[in-house]
Amino acid sequence: MSSSAVTQKNQGQVAKQQHEPKQAAAYESKEASASANASAGLNLNIFGAISGAFSGKSKKQQQPDGSSVENREERSHVQGAGAGRLDAAGAANAEARSREERAKIMEK
Repeated sequence: MSSSAVTQKNQGQVAKQQHEPKQAAAYESKEASASANASAGLNLNIFGAISGAFSGKSKKQQQPDGSSVENREERSHVQGAGAGRLDAAGAANAEARSREERAKIMEK
């Protein structure tokens, strides 16, 4: 190899070294998360009341032939009432988080 070829080869290596950056970068990333929950409840109450009054009369009669006849009279009065109640409730919760990271340039 001639001296001019060696010189050109060395100059190529020097040129490559001069084009290498003298800075390095550290990159950071972004992160995000979210969560949510919900709940619901249902309550049904039904109630009622019944009241009444019952009365009766009974009368027996003896017949001349020895048999008996019974007469009954019955009365009743009934009253009722009912009601219902429906309750509903719900709750929800949500949460979101975010994290950012940045790039930092460092000198070599």
